[in-house]
Amino acid sequence: MEAVKESKNDYGLLEQYFFEYFEVLHTYAYTILKDNDEAKDVVQSVFMQLWQKREVLTIRKSVRSYLYVATHNHCLNHIKSRKIRRKHYDQFASGEQEGTSTLEEHIELADLKKEVLAAMKTLPDKCREIFYKSRFEEKSYAEIAQELNISVKTVEAQMGKALRILRTILSGKTFFWLMISCHLLTGINKLIQ
Repeated sequence: MEAVKESKNDYGLLEQYFFEYFEVLHTYAYTILKDNDEAKDVVQSVFMQLWQKREVLTIRKSVRSYLYVATHNHCLNHIKSRKIRRKHYDQFASGEQEGTSTLEEHIELADLKKEVLAAMKTLPDKCREIFYKSRFEEKSYAEIAQELNISVKTVEAQMGKALRILRTILSGKTFFWLMISCHLLTGINKLIQ
């Protein structure tokens, strides 16, 4: 069956596509991103999008071709997003902030940093270290697990714990800022050492 549109109510067909193509798409995404976890996330996003758009999506070529093109495009978007985060970090680290020209904006940014630092101090030591390595050093869960000699599942659990704690402590605006900025707190490494 070449059109997903025909399978609006057929969850089984989409599940079949998932099991049939996930591994090869993951391998393909890995060749582009060079990160196992990111490659898995990208392929899962492709299938989520396929499911969400199943009622309006018509695939004119083969499903296989569509999935490869979608995976390729998701990988490129992921790389672009990574570059944007890096740009924001570099601007922050150098003291340059686009659009923060007024005193009020500088004060607001300083308040955000203080709130995040205070919240991170409340995290348990190991939890804070894992969060820092993931969000500020951009290390994959596998890299963190290997570096700290712990399992990937432990890293996942500690990241989940850190995010739950920070989401509870931080205001919505500050938590959002932390999640999209990732690298914006240059003084944070003092907390780990």
